[in-house]
Amino acid sequence: MKLLLQNSLILGSKLKFKLISNEVKCFDIRNVSVEQGTNKHGKFIRSFLYSHYWPREPSVVGLWMCHNCSYLDVLTDKYSLSGDRFVAYEYIPRTNERKMVGVCVANRAYPWAADELEEWAHCTSARPERNRMYFIAHCLRSPNLFKKYDVPYLYDVEVLATSSEVAAQGVGSLLLRRVLQYAEEMRFPLVHVIAVSHYTAKMCEKCGMKLEWSMDYSEFIDDAGQRVFFPRRPHHKVSVFTMYFDPKKGAPVPCLPPF
Repeated sequence: MKLLLQNSLILGSKLKFKLISNEVKCFDIRNVSVEQGTNKHGKFIRSFLYSHYWPREPSVVGLWMCHNCSYLDVLTDKYSLSGDRFVAYEYIPRTNERKMVGVCVANRAYPWAADELEEWAHCTSARPERNRMYFIAHCLRSPNLFKKYDVPYLYDVEVLATSSEVAAQGVGSLLLRRVLQYAEEMRFPLVHVIAVSHYTAKMCEKCGMKLEWSMDYSEFIDDAGQRVFFPRRPHHKVSVFTMYFDPKKGAPVPCLPPF
């Protein structure tokens, strides 16, 4: 009887492991499609950011920033309702439904964006919010990209997020490639990504973007000389990546119909 019970437990554990393995293998990147978002996607993007992006975003987590603070609320409204939004959906054949698994938001950033952020930070009383504004302003100003590439604006990828269920499955790279393709078609001169996450930096490298500047989180200090960020591993540094499209070359010529 005791041996029979042990065998049942072993078989049960093997069956459970097999079921878990099958669930992991269920995801197929070929079932993921990317579409450009509109205002009808706003409430879904907002929910996705609060569920999957802010709880894992290193520059927010590293400041112990409260998720219901007014600063994140303003940013969430901005990303949900404005800018170029790209949404990744996974088609699930078993249930015949589409599930949002990734979001990317890009906006134009002009040379005065860093000055505006610092002015807002100066008028902000909450320390985590103020530190993040100074931090983003520092990341915009330090590489000096406007002067280096002589461009009037940056096409700034501000959000590149995937759900935790599909992490490291290629969804983020798929979104980023779609943004780069869109930027080339629209003849944006310079695509810019502030990779606050180690995984975002890997995506940028995978998509052929150029590393322009990087800084360890420990190097960013406040007015009192104290360290500000304490992010989780492996997010040790922030990096800035770019992809330059020469305006003289123009956009790629579309394929002509076969007649």
